[in-house]
Amino acid sequence: MQDFYLPVLSHYENDNGWTGSRGSMDFEIEKPVDGKLHVVTWYGPFSRPYARIEAEADFDMTEEGIGAMRAWLLDQAGQMEAHPPRTLEECRAYYEEVRRKS
Repeated sequence: MQDFYLPVLSHYENDNGWTGSRGSMDFEIEKPVDGKLHVVTWYGPFSRPYARIEAEADFDMTEEGIGAMRAWLLDQAGQMEAHPPRTLEECRAYYEEVRRKS
């Protein structure tokens, strides 16, 4: 699987977040808070509010932090691809559970 695009540091310095995917992993990089970027990953097919969060991590809003974030996201994507895919029924059951609670 090829690498994927992440914005450069100035994107985040201008108070922007980012969402993307790689294989079966979806992710969101939230807008920076106090010089940190919070990243959340989940397995599709639903959007973040209806998905089971797989992993979360924080990274410094620096060039080195973005490099570490890229490496972490690549590792997370590899881990998700190594597991058997979730069935639509499993995803749907979790989605319905979240919907009932909200």
